[in-house]
Amino acid sequence: MPGLNMENDNNELEAEDLLNLDEIMQAFGVSSWQNIGPADDLPGERFSLLVDIEEQRYILRERPEGPLGTDSGHRYAFQRYLQQAGLPFPAFRPTPQGELSVTVGEDAFELQRWPGGEQFASANPRSINWVAAAGSMLGQIHQASRQYPGPVHRWPAEAHIGAIVQGYLNLVRGRADEHPMQAIAVGLAEWVEQWEAVLPAAMVSLGAGRALPEFHIHGDYHALNLRFGPAAVTAVMGLEASRWEKRIFEVAYGLFYFSALAWQPGESLVRPLVRRGLDPERARRFLQAYGAVYPPTPEEAALLADALLLVSPIATMNGPLEDLFYAQEDADEALIDDVMERLTWATSLPAWINRARRGLAEMWADR
Repeated sequence: MPGLNMENDNNELEAEDLLNLDEIMQAFGVSSWQNIGPADDLPGERFSLLVDIEEQRYILRERPEGPLGTDSGHRYAFQRYLQQAGLPFPAFRPTPQGELSVTVGEDAFELQRWPGGEQFASANPRSINWVAAAGSMLGQIHQASRQYPGPVHRWPAEAHIGAIVQGYLNLVRGRADEHPMQAIAVGLAEWVEQWEAVLPAAMVSLGAGRALPEFHIHGDYHALNLRFGPAAVTAVMGLEASRWEKRIFEVAYGLFYFSALAWQPGESLVRPLVRRGLDPERARRFLQAYGAVYPPTPEEAALLADALLLVSPIATMNGPLEDLFYAQEDADEALIDDVMERLTWATSLPAWINRARRGLAEMWADR
């Protein structure tokens, strides 16, 4: 899923020096405000600043662009609808003219309420309950989305998931051909071969699926875009990749993000949570909590493993293997064992998912 590149441009202070912050705030109709400092815990933000306005905290940031460019119209309208449905999406502060963004020079900016809450951390004792809360919240978002009256926002055919995953596999094969370390080159080639062996059948199965529920999905539903209280989700962010899609793909992404990856605030690389596959208990908690809100159809439950096969290469390249594709330098030889351990985990995923096929279906359907 686009948007999970964890490399964060931390040049907020340099960006702040180049911006006339007073001009931006005045464009929002704000004359009195306090600069609290960079909002460092937001994913993928080039410039984001925490500010206080009338004893309310907001994030001042450059308006984020979706993977296919800016489409703030759908994002703003869809978020407003979800807020009206009672879901915890932090509100945007409008200008006096009712606009939700302002343009100063060549850049557009937003003011969004600070979400508060705790960041997800897999090592936190409450994280197992947070996994269930994340599943339940995704179910609530999907239930609300079924009734969304706004226009359908689709991505073009070249951005559909089948085309995206094939593009990612081509990227991995190219990286395998050129990587200077033989062990990593061989490991990447084997990784591609394992996925290419299982993906055609998964795509055929999903393509033959009938009446699979479709509606506007969140599009980037992972730990960095949620905030938590003791046992519940308190804020949801990050609708930049929202689009019309089969919900089974977002369920599969959510399942992967919350039961396959170890999230640690401040870490630049998201590592596998367990030595092989997904953590069974977290997978069960996520799927059962989602299913209790929005149950699957029998055919959907049977196809969950196929959807997971399709999304896993994308999520893996933007997570545990990210440094092999987006880092400025090649892996240090001293870290080769760590890289190979992650590659081994990623290469074993197709077989693990196929073995867990029946169990995953039963977890989702179990209410």
